Order: sequence, then C-alpha cells, then structure tokens
Amino acid sequence: MKKNNIFFIFKLIIIFYFLQYSILLWAQIIHVEKIFNLKPPINTQWDDFAPSFTGDGKIIVFNSKRANGRNQDIFISFFRNGKWSNPRALHQLNSRFNDETPYITPDASFIFFSSDRDGSFEIPANSLGQIKVSYDIYLSKNINGQWSAPIKLPGNVNSIMHERSPALSLDLKTLYYTSWPFGEVSKAKIMKAEYYDGRFINPQPLPAPINMNTQDICFLPSLDGKGYYFSSRRPGGYGEWDIFYVNFTDGKFQTPVNLGPKINSKKSEIHLSMIGETLFFCSNREGGFGRYDIYSSKLFKEDNTIKLIVRDKKTKKPVPAEMELSTKVKEDEESTVIYKIKKQTDSKGEATVTYDPKVKEMDVLIKEDGYLPLFKTIDIPAAKGKPQLLELAQIEKKASFEIHAIHFDFESSKIKQESFPYLNALANYLEENLSMRFEIVGHTDLHGSHEFNDKLSLERAEAVKKYLVGKGLSPNRFAVKGLGKTKPKIPKIGPEFDKINRRTEFILLGK
Repeated sequence: MKKNNIFFIFKLIIIFYFLQYSILLWAQIIHVEKIFNLKPPINTQWDDFAPSFTGDGKIIVFNSKRANGRNQDIFISFFRNGKWSNPRALHQLNSRFNDETPYITPDASFIFFSSDRDGSFEIPANSLGQIKVSYDIYLSKNINGQWSAPIKLPGNVNSIMHERSPALSLDLKTLYYTSWPFGEVSKAKIMKAEYYDGRFINPQPLPAPINMNTQDICFLPSLDGKGYYFSSRRPGGYGEWDIFYVNFTDGKFQTPVNLGPKINSKKSEIHLSMIGETLFFCSNREGGFGRYDIYSSKLFKEDNTIKLIVRDKKTKKPVPAEMELSTKVKEDEESTVIYKIKKQTDSKGEATVTYDPKVKEMDVLIKEDGYLPLFKTIDIPAAKGKPQLLELAQIEKKASFEIHAIHFDFESSKIKQESFPYLNALANYLEENLSMRFEIVGHTDLHGSHEFNDKLSLERAEAVKKYLVGKGLSPNRFAVKGLGKTKPKIPKIGPEFDKINRRTEFILLGK
C-alpha cells in the first residue's frame, strides 16, 4: 500500500476515535491493589517490554528477544477465555534487526514502533570507520486483519538520534516519543510532533517540568485527557526509573507526582498502560522471570472530593454563594505553593470540590451580600467522607464569626506570617464595609492557668487590632477582649479539641 493511502485512512479515523474514547473518565492519581506478574506465556527469561493494548483490552503488543535471543521482535497476544494466548511474532513488522516499543491504536488500525533496521538514519563513521544505525519510528496499517509492510514515519521526526517509545494523543493529532543520542540514554528527552497533512512535523522537546535532564521517557496520555504518565529518574523516586503523573491545566504542565511505592520499586518501572480497571507496566524488579517482565494490578479510585454546604445560620435555609478556596502544597523543603479557585454553590447551597491528595487543609472564604464574612479552615483528613456545613451569619447586632486561621507563635501574641492572607482578606472586607464596628475576642485552649490565658488572649486580640489598623482601618472601629479559656467550643483537652478552641472571634457592635 502506498504511504499516502495509509495516511488517508489514518486521517479518516481521527474524528471517530476522539468521539468514542474521550468519554472515558479516569482519576489523575491511581491507586493499586496487589501487583501481579503476567507469567508465561507473556513473560519469559528474556526482556518482555513495552506493553500496549487496544481499547477493549483484548489485544496486547510488546517486544521480546524470545524468538532468537539476539534481537528484539514485536509480538502479539489475544485475551481469550480469561487468559492470554501464546504470543506470536508479527513477522510482517519484524526485521533482522531490533524492532521494539510498539504502540497499537485503541481500534487496532495502526502500530507505531521503533527499529534500527536497514534504512534507518546512519550516524557518520567514527575514526575506526564504524557506522552506527539509529532507531527510527515506523508505521504499519491493519488491512483486513493483515499488517502492511512498515513504512518510515512520514515527516521530520526521525533523525540521527534514537527515536523510541511512540504514543499518540487522544485525538491522534500529536505524537509523543523519546529521543536520545546514540549510546547516551542519560540525555533522554520526551518529544512531541504534530500531525498535519499526512506527516508528523515540528518535533520539539516538552518543556519543564517534564524534561529536567533526568532521563525522562515513555510519555502516555491519561484517558481522561487531564494529564500524562511518564517515567523518570528525577530526585525523590524510589529506585531507578519511576512512573510519574503530571496534570495538564490551563495549557501548562503542573508539578509531576510520583505514583508511590505501591507501584514503584527499588528497580525500574516503565511503559504504563491502563485498560478498564487494570493497570499494566514493565519492571525489572526482583522476583521476575527475566530481566524486564510485564506486570498488572487492579485499580481503585480514591474519593478525593469533599462536599461543602452553605446555609443561613439563623433560618437554616441554603444559600447560593461564591466561595474562594485556597490550598497549600509543599513543593519541596523550601517552597510552598498556594492554589486558589472560586466555586459557586447550587440552589441547594451545595458544591463538590476535588482536592490534591497531598493537601491536608483547605481554606474557605465567603463574602456574600447580607452576611458577615466566613473564614474557615477544613481539616481534609478529618473531613473525609463527611459533608462540611458552612453557616453564614446575617448582618445584625451581636452577630459574630470566627477565624481559626489566625495563628500565633507559641505562648506569644506575635502573629505568624501564614495568617496574613486571612487578615488581609478581612481588611479588604472591612474597607468595603466602612460602617461596621467589631469587638475582637481572643480565645485559648484549656491548657495553663486562667490568669496566663486571660492575659495571652487579650494580647492576641490587641495584636489582631494592630494589624488591621496598620492596613489603614480606623482604630475606633474595634474593641478588644480576652476570654482566655472561659468559653471553649468543646470543653476537652487534646490536639483536635485544642485546635478548635483556639480562635479569634469578631462580634458585630453596629453598622
């Protein structure tokens, strides 16, 4: 078949594929149960590598040296009657040289793979007159159940570099692959190229934080379209190559997340694929049949959502309101990133929020007309599986709200820097509502003497007043009081109770 005919068919299936498979939803972060070795007939004493599956999970292609022990060949196996068939070599694709890292499209129409066969780019001879051949990407089309003779990938992807591990975006318009100079896998990078008019063009490396000079390889889109999986030797891993997930939002790659020790080992984990609720990858971990074996595990989805319910404190009726949510994610030992989003509750006053599993606290700010502002810090582990009730106090005399997110140094009235965003938000609110006057009341936990806590709570209330006045607000708008440990929310001692009892209360005196 001519090259143009193959790519004409390729263009025809793009729209169909996108409509059929884009409806599948997947969690960004995966969690696994026990990991299983696929065992024979899939795994052997040789490297069994780079599993790729059709969308229904009934066909697997991979590469192995099992045919002759010298060169890698591509094999295919079918899942029938609850087990994999004996893999057979795809002789239509294989050459006398290495053929490996295959990628089969979900509808089994095409196989992309890498090979150093005759016809691949040659590297100029060295001083000894030796000529080396690079790995290039090739393509074969399934025509009535028969694979066509492979053609070299049209476009300008192939070069004197090694091009390995091809994979396609969900809409089939972008090719992802790995590239490195001959014999220098330490310089491996993940590349992409665009499909246009029958060719893949404009090859370029993906930006940081993907390529970080840490041998980043084997890039594969997640089927929810929200991110990608890849392998890397970057710091913070559990062994050699580890599998990472990176979210892609607002046109940018976010911070990659290691999938953790339930998947990654002291050795290497590469080429992740997911079919249904089963995950596949290859690893050279201890206990296998050969060097690299193919492994699988059942997936389960962790519910990283929390329901927020906003209602009127007095009437208990739901309040449709806009919430500003912020979370802190510790990127490393020296930096913490604050993420902010806005979320609108529905007519029932409810909203469901999805959070990063690394997040331990979520701060909520609500400024709704007719109500005092609400500042609340939600302890994510404690709140898991429990709807969080947020009650807004109507603006009327003696109405109050509390802020638990104003923190002080131990047994001190010095405000911690982490409290400034909340105080600044409060100052902005008060600047917008110049007629409001408040009594600032400090509360402590139940540790220590009454005398000490009375004095400390008053000094902390005065510190809050001083901070707000420093933002340009009139001191006449504030009275201060320290109630120490006389009005606890929960009359108990313990870390979880202490956290609730330590708070700053704002009581409306007039407007």
